[in-house]
Amino acid sequence: MKKLTLLGKVLLPIWLLLSMSAHADDSCAQGCHIIKPYEDGISNANLLSSKHIANGITCIDCHEQDDETRKMEAEAYANGEYDDPMYTREFENDFCLRCHEDYEVLAEKTKHLEEEWGINPHESHLDPECYQCHKSHQSSTVVCAECHMGEWDKRMPEGWELK
Repeated sequence: MKKLTLLGKVLLPIWLLLSMSAHADDSCAQGCHIIKPYEDGISNANLLSSKHIANGITCIDCHEQDDETRKMEAEAYANGEYDDPMYTREFENDFCLRCHEDYEVLAEKTKHLEEEWGINPHESHLDPECYQCHKSHQSSTVVCAECHMGEWDKRMPEGWELK
């Protein structure tokens, strides 16, 4: 039995590394059970992860990892030394704007919300980071509602929540 455990501790990290390096959408989810909730989230059309996958953006497009990180994570998994659920990453605006043009363009695209909501969230006086409202693997939130009173439940996009 001890040999089997040792074998598992040696082979599992190697298997995880190989499976995760191929492509992330299916292989990450199959390579490690702690990825399962994130795989399930892809089928929830209200989550950004689902929208990204639908537009051809894979897990590794946002969750870039080098070989050293993959090795560390595979070892942590094999030893049971991982966070479950995994920690929430907070991407700075520069990261999101690699694909989403610039903030002024986003403000222009959401200008119609000023008529509908009375406020354009991308013309904020706070200069928030994208991650403060936009969540990939959980419901996004309307940070404006923390200070600005109103009927936010009627204004929010489907699947969004109040903080």
